[in-house]
Amino acid sequence: MSLAHRTVRNTTMLFVARTGSRLLVFVAFLIQQHALGPSRYGEFGVVVVLSNLSSIVGDGGLQIVYLREGSRERKRLESYLAAILGAKVPLLLGSLLTLFVMASFTSNPSVLPLLWPAFALLVATSLANLLRSTFYATGEMRYEAMETFAEGAILLGGTALAWFAHLGLPAYLWAYAASYLFTCLFAVVIITSRYFRPYIALDYGLVRHLIRMGLPFALVFFLNTIYFKIDVIILVTLRNTTEVGYYQAGYKFLEGLSFFPQTVMNAVFPALSVLHLGAADSMRQAYTVTLRLLTAVAMPLAIMLAFGALPLVSLLHIFPQSGPSVQILSLALVFLFVNNTFVFGLGAMDRQRDSIKLSVMSIVVNVALNFILIPLFPRATGYLACSWATVITEVFLLVAGYMLVRRQLGGLPWATSLTPILVSGGLMVGVMGALSAENVFWVAPVAGLFYLGSLWLTGGVTPAELLLARDSLRRRPAPEFGEGGVG
Repeated sequence: MSLAHRTVRNTTMLFVARTGSRLLVFVAFLIQQHALGPSRYGEFGVVVVLSNLSSIVGDGGLQIVYLREGSRERKRLESYLAAILGAKVPLLLGSLLTLFVMASFTSNPSVLPLLWPAFALLVATSLANLLRSTFYATGEMRYEAMETFAEGAILLGGTALAWFAHLGLPAYLWAYAASYLFTCLFAVVIITSRYFRPYIALDYGLVRHLIRMGLPFALVFFLNTIYFKIDVIILVTLRNTTEVGYYQAGYKFLEGLSFFPQTVMNAVFPALSVLHLGAADSMRQAYTVTLRLLTAVAMPLAIMLAFGALPLVSLLHIFPQSGPSVQILSLALVFLFVNNTFVFGLGAMDRQRDSIKLSVMSIVVNVALNFILIPLFPRATGYLACSWATVITEVFLLVAGYMLVRRQLGGLPWATSLTPILVSGGLMVGVMGALSAENVFWVAPVAGLFYLGSLWLTGGVTPAELLLARDSLRRRPAPEFGEGGVG
């Protein structure tokens, strides 16, 4: 199977699996916010943020290096994984120390009893993400699709058990940890049966080499995590956990939909990493197609979310105060999808330093906006300030990211590629606006059909791309692996 067909097939499989998984995770979220209430759900959000930030120390950028280098040299996957697993013990101990240090600076003492389940979540997540990268590197994404859906099912089951048994806030963190522990066990079984038997090696020379390559990635991901999560820390410092709960509940919609660009870019990243080593025109074409795909998907989602935020929040019995936050954050959705291509694209082109620049600039802008806007908003509405800060920062990232990518790939055909999508989006807004007095839950699908029709007529989706998708889904990829694996 060609690289293009394999990439399309892998993206489709992951999208289907992650859509199902995200729906299960979203149901788990509905249970959590109902059971905990705004203040306790805010505490839950703060602990998860601390765990996410600390996890970067336990990763050291090695997961993305394993994925990138393993995609280029599959024969070395076994030795790469063994060396990285050997480095995990001291790195995860560093994560534990980081977690307790950061928690000690929070003004909320209720966070401290939650740190051990948060650390368990950190360890399980770190190992799961490393092991599942083997499936991305080898291009056999059906295993990732299986474990992704099962992960969501286990999380929902654990969350439901915690709710029915009244087990308290720590149980919800343990449910997350259990879901990632399953992924670890599943990945080890598949890797052993399909490729090689995982083992731990203390190869200091290889680890030093991988860490040197991984540190820029670690810094990028650390900065990106700060960008996406620092507003929670600022909000809980300037206001309270109740406002954090409102904001986190509203942000859950944006976070839930962000799986799509991450899924696409995770599947496309190995292909871009390989194409970067060849002709520049092929890399530019592949990047442009990916950019256009993500924009075309984000546009109707953002429009539906903007018009349907308030009735959707009411229907799902989410905190009513979160509705306006969802409306504001919907404006950031298209920018979020596009900005994902900048981060992954620069990484595939070995431009980690540019990714660091982009991340540093985004943090400076986001932190400044939060500190300026939150005090300006009335009491109990600081979370709306966080929402606007996110939107403005994403717009800034769009401009800055485009400048950096253009420097590497040359001029990108944005006007010809994106104009049909923008025209189709404008038509959809017009339809939903004209029918705004009607029930949004039947108006949205009708407007979506208008969008798809306009996309077809204006050339937003070409027949060649549809044929590529169709042929990719019909083909079954043959196993590919190097020495020591199943061929």
